[in-house]
Amino acid sequence: MTKVMIFIDGTWLYSNTPKLCEAYGQEDYHVDFRKLPVVLADKVKSQLGATSIDIVRTYLFGSYAQNYDLRDDDSVQRRRDFFSMLKEEYHYEVEIFPVNYFRRRIRKSDRDPNDSFDPKEKCVDISLATSMLYFAAIPYAYDIAIAVIGDQDFKPVLQHVRRLGKRVAIASVKGSCSPEYADPRDEARVKDFNIIWIDDLLTELELKYERHKIPCESPYHKGPKEVWTYFHPRRGQKFFCDECRQEFLKQKREAQCNFLDSEIKNPEPGIHINGHTLRHPISGVVAKRLPDKGYGFIETADGNNYFFHLTDLESDIEFDDAIEGTPVVFEIKQMPSAGKAGAAQNVRRHSRIADPSLS
Repeated sequence: MTKVMIFIDGTWLYSNTPKLCEAYGQEDYHVDFRKLPVVLADKVKSQLGATSIDIVRTYLFGSYAQNYDLRDDDSVQRRRDFFSMLKEEYHYEVEIFPVNYFRRRIRKSDRDPNDSFDPKEKCVDISLATSMLYFAAIPYAYDIAIAVIGDQDFKPVLQHVRRLGKRVAIASVKGSCSPEYADPRDEARVKDFNIIWIDDLLTELELKYERHKIPCESPYHKGPKEVWTYFHPRRGQKFFCDECRQEFLKQKREAQCNFLDSEIKNPEPGIHINGHTLRHPISGVVAKRLPDKGYGFIETADGNNYFFHLTDLESDIEFDDAIEGTPVVFEIKQMPSAGKAGAAQNVRRHSRIADPSLS
């Protein structure tokens, strides 16, 4: 049995989605990540001549936005939902790292042309490289590493993995691949197989959506609850129709803009709360709830306030149960600033038994 581990540079692959759409001739082309590991392993198997391949693990490394302009909330949440789906539904090992946008828009085209801000992604490449090398050093962890990459920065780790006696296969995208990876002579000595072009596998990898009916779980939904959609919520995920999602985004923006500093304790701008970074969960209590509007505010021990919408609640708590005084745990979506509350996400019930450090 030949053991395979797959290591995916998720940020690089995501940035190459337009190239794949162009190659396939379809603007809304999407890769089926359930099929991706199997298809890549089959291509290696055909070159190797092996009778059986065991996919031990599939790793994906990527990033997500933090402290961004709330007008981009829907797209950011969809990306986080995608990462959750990979873990919960497809059993990927996902390692993601936050990128601080300092309340700016996510897309450069949506920002002020004079704004020179360049978001810095950290740790993604290093995390992929160290994981590949770490498992290569463990006896019998894997025989072949399949790297879904394009950047030249991975050249040293590929060389060292091969020196440890492991074989390497590279899957990449035409036009976004280092020439040294694509070199058929492999003068850099980075691979043991012919390069696998994802562009040539688009038919096999296409994600095909099936239109189906599903009930919208918004308490403010108008009309029949069941609506047609192509969306398939993961286990435990609440489904909101497109109309309700747009209304929720509008509510969030209005609530954030109208929350005056006379209603909150005015925090210092741009600070970390209780020494926590943006990524770590902190605790608080529901301080205010507006049932007719579907949102409320959480207050932390230091007096800072964070806006939350019913769509920011995890599956273990309903909006009707998030009454004033309810202890909760959440992650910071947006930092507080003068005159404005911050924003919370992934709000869930506080469990002192499960995590006594969050007090």
